[in-house]
Amino acid sequence: MSVPAARTCLTLGSALLMSGCSVLLVSRPPPGDGPLPEGTCSTSAAAPVLDASMGALWGLAIVGLMTEGLDLDLDLVQFSEVDHAARVPARRTSVGSLSSATADDVGIIGLLALPMAGFGYSAYKGFNWASECRRRQALSEEAIADHLRALARNAGAPADF
Repeated sequence: MSVPAARTCLTLGSALLMSGCSVLLVSRPPPGDGPLPEGTCSTSAAAPVLDASMGALWGLAIVGLMTEGLDLDLDLVQFSEVDHAARVPARRTSVGSLSSATADDVGIIGLLALPMAGFGYSAYKGFNWASECRRRQALSEEAIADHLRALARNAGAPADF
């Protein structure tokens, strides 16, 4: 296996392992639209908040790399002829404008964006599942309260029950 292919496999594998607390840990509500009893699914937003935070950190890191203008090649840093005697790495123009970026720079930024996208997707799904679970559990509580009120009225209890 070549070095770029191995690097790509390692990056994709780590992206898969690092992203997705919500997708892995939040139990989604069962299909349907009816009320649910408590404990059927996750109502906590802790995992989606963690995913959103990690995605934001990855995004900030990518923006930082793009605006720094550093050589993003993971190979040896190229030295300019002028700075060769001083052994100072030559700085390139800012990668912030992708027209000045090399294909390798864009590829590395793209690979770094994979975990960010994974965390974002996981946060989105986790927030949706938790809010749907809370909504359906609230329906269940309202349905139980309505049923108890109806039973009380039929049994002759006062109306303010």
